[in-house]
Amino acid sequence: MVIYLIYGLLILATVSLNSIVIKSKTQGFSLWLSYGLPALAMAIFSWIVSWSNFCGDFNKSYYPAGRLIIEDPSRLYEWGKGLGFVNIPIFAILFTPISFLPKLAAQILITILGLICIFLSGYLLLKLTKASGWQKLAIAGLILVNGPLYYSLKQGNSTHFVFLMLIAALFCIRDRREIWLGVLLAIAALIKIPLFVLGVYFVMRGRWRVVVGFSAALLAIVAASVLLFGVDLHITWFEKCILSFAGKPLAAFNVQSVDGFLVRLLNDVDLKSWQPLEIGWEFKVWRYLLISVLVGGTIWVCWRSKPPRTIESEYLEFSIVLCIALLIAPISWTHYYLYLVLPLSLYICDRLAVPQGKIWFNSIALSTALVSLPVILDKPSNPIFQFFGSKFLVSHYFFGGLMLLGILLAARWHTAKHSQLPV
Repeated sequence: MVIYLIYGLLILATVSLNSIVIKSKTQGFSLWLSYGLPALAMAIFSWIVSWSNFCGDFNKSYYPAGRLIIEDPSRLYEWGKGLGFVNIPIFAILFTPISFLPKLAAQILITILGLICIFLSGYLLLKLTKASGWQKLAIAGLILVNGPLYYSLKQGNSTHFVFLMLIAALFCIRDRREIWLGVLLAIAALIKIPLFVLGVYFVMRGRWRVVVGFSAALLAIVAASVLLFGVDLHITWFEKCILSFAGKPLAAFNVQSVDGFLVRLLNDVDLKSWQPLEIGWEFKVWRYLLISVLVGGTIWVCWRSKPPRTIESEYLEFSIVLCIALLIAPISWTHYYLYLVLPLSLYICDRLAVPQGKIWFNSIALSTALVSLPVILDKPSNPIFQFFGSKFLVSHYFFGGLMLLGILLAARWHTAKHSQLPV
């Protein structure tokens, strides 16, 4: 809780200082100093407190995979301690050049590439949203305080690279480049499996050019992978990385989905265990009930709202599907919640079909806080706080995503209803 308090104070101090600077109309070096120092302090603090060993995922997954795919592909999915490589074999080739570097050099390089990717993502978000004035500061702030971002960067994960691809996908939606939209989403979905829900959405909306691009890219990448590395290795991938988790949830604190929330709520579990669990009928009943409500409610609202007619409505439905993808996935890691920076940035710049008003703003602000907190595992000594923390507080990203989904669905219903009123 102390970390959350310091985090909040840093945000308050940063916002207060920026407000003073704006009112005083400071220019030049003093302006950069006034913005830069608080930002640097926030970044350093978030990096330090973020729960992770430096390049933890990179060390156990991407770094060894880059060499194994060349030297001995049959060992690609021989997991040691913790998580191993989980993508289809062909993606391991992307890490081959970096895997021949000494480990420290490779860690530094992947971190630098990640930072470049984040800065580019921020720049493109500003371009996409056409942010101006305080909106630029708000989007920069969203990125700066985002706990899942630091978690992904510190782990050496690929989530922030896929984040850049999703921003590019929004440009394709804006510019009506539907084939390229499908291609980008297929690549992103092969890297992060929950994003396959986006492909399903475009099928249900009958956006066939997007579906063609998605299907063509998917088939081309999978076919190339099978031709290069054989069917057996892909069967091993499917069995180890997909089937082994089917119906067997993970209780670890950094699993932020319906499955993760329920297994922690209904059982006494180790929050640092990443082993699939055998579960009882109570879990299955609650799981299917919650997923049915979430998916069924989303389909019903979007069906009753008819196809979107404006770019803001298209962005809104894309954001809705992005939320549902994170919430219902069997495994949705905390760093995936970085993706919610997209709808939040669009909202800030009035590029999302969400009504104006204090209730809407305050609700989105609360959901933003819940999905942006630093990724930590807090273990209070008080038994009551410990119980509450392990059952509920640890799932605050899930609750924030759930709240944002509800807001976006309400906005979709509201805007569709008012657009159908007679003029």
